[in-house]
Amino acid sequence: MKAHACLAVPVALTALSLTPRAAAYSWPVKPFHKQHPIRATFGDPRYHLDAEGQLSAFHFGVDIVARDGTPVYAVEPGVVVRRHATSVTVGRASGRRFGYWHVRPVVRSGAYVRLHQLIGYVLRGWGHVHFAESMRGAYRNPLRRGALAPFNDHTVPSIASVEVLTVDGSVADNGHIAGAIDIRADVYDTPPLTPPPPWDVARVAPAAVGWDLTDSAGRVVQSSLSVSLNFALPSNLEYGWMYAPGSYQNKPHRPGHYVYWLAHAFDTTAFSDGTYSLEVFASDTRDNVGRAKVDLTFANGALQRSTARGSPPARSTGGSS
Repeated sequence: MKAHACLAVPVALTALSLTPRAAAYSWPVKPFHKQHPIRATFGDPRYHLDAEGQLSAFHFGVDIVARDGTPVYAVEPGVVVRRHATSVTVGRASGRRFGYWHVRPVVRSGAYVRLHQLIGYVLRGWGHVHFAESMRGAYRNPLRRGALAPFNDHTVPSIASVEVLTVDGSVADNGHIAGAIDIRADVYDTPPLTPPPPWDVARVAPAAVGWDLTDSAGRVVQSSLSVSLNFALPSNLEYGWMYAPGSYQNKPHRPGHYVYWLAHAFDTTAFSDGTYSLEVFASDTRDNVGRAKVDLTFANGALQRSTARGSPPARSTGGSS
């Protein structure tokens, strides 16, 4: 079922904003203190085919648009670690590390690099540098507040559709919801700076997706933050729990598609029968929020069952057999 029109409501989500902040750092390509286009964000879906089979994973950084051959520079000083032929990692004693992928390195493992020292060039055919930040092995979102700067974003995420599914996977009748349901939503954001072709149609994943269930009296009876990528990266074991089938990343001339599971086996029998509003929200790291609302009617016969359970057993009025 299609969602109602998306409402652009740029309000602050306090719970999502209270994430730890590290010292800000510049962009890894020149000009250092000017925002550059991004064509993929933290946590978006990655689906790979390789010699070992099918692998799904969360994107552990951001893809910064840069022409092939563009010089790439260190955003912080530190010691070089080279684990791959086409990447450079620069780390500090604190455990904070920055990774630069799809580059031809010009620094050796074990070398100390200064702030804004040249570390490599974007490899031919890639057209971007994959930039990642981690702390003691845990990846962090470089677009969070207080990290990669300057970064401004005024685009509002869009919720293209919200679907309620029955236990057998079919689309439910929103006017007659019963039993356990799954909920999924097609959500996307647009880059604050449009990348050049063929990536100008790129869509990016939001940083958070959640929902509220409100009864007919306007009371919120259930809330859930289903997706949270503002700060940290989930385990890849959670990939299939968060991304629904049909999700995929951006490709040349093809926008990415991001379908999220908002709820699994949500038990509607725990609520009284009646009409409810399911309001889905999606936000980015700058608290731009898109919303969509779907009306649902729970019809489990809960009130009748409750009355039946509280009534005394019926007495027989017939004669003996």
